[in-house]
Amino acid sequence: MLQPNQPFELSVAGEEPAAFLKLSVNVHETIGNRLREIAFQERLSESSIVEVALRELFVEKNNAKVAKYLRARGASLRRKG
Repeated sequence: MLQPNQPFELSVAGEEPAAFLKLSVNVHETIGNRLREIAFQERLSESSIVEVALRELFVEKNNAKVAKYLRARGASLRRKG
């Protein structure tokens, strides 16, 4: 389980690079636009912003608590159609 303020596992010269998983997700247009705006204006990568936000969501919560939190805010299965 993630702990508060757990740092990213960034690679250091001479060490194995950190492992990353590439994801593709759909988000509402306003969320995507805000993400791109922050990334551009603050010189951050979109993926690092998403990773930090997800870390904060997941920290010290089991999967059931995360799901309850998300469902209370309108999350559901999305079907392609």
